[in-house]
Amino acid sequence: MAWQSPPKGTSLKTLSEAEEQGFILIRGEFQKRQFRLTELGSDYVERDKRRLEARRL
Repeated sequence: MAWQSPPKGTSLKTLSEAEEQGFILIRGEFQKRQFRLTELGSDYVERDKRRLEARRL
């Protein structure tokens, strides 16, 4: 995925934890901080989307 700004209200701790778990990469400092999903993060998002869709059926 492309680099993007974190959603409003996302804490630095949350971003750091996601980076430690291998879901995202982070670049920049403070107000200019950006992130993008890693392959692991992208796979996790896709599995979660499929799981939520299956619950709706």
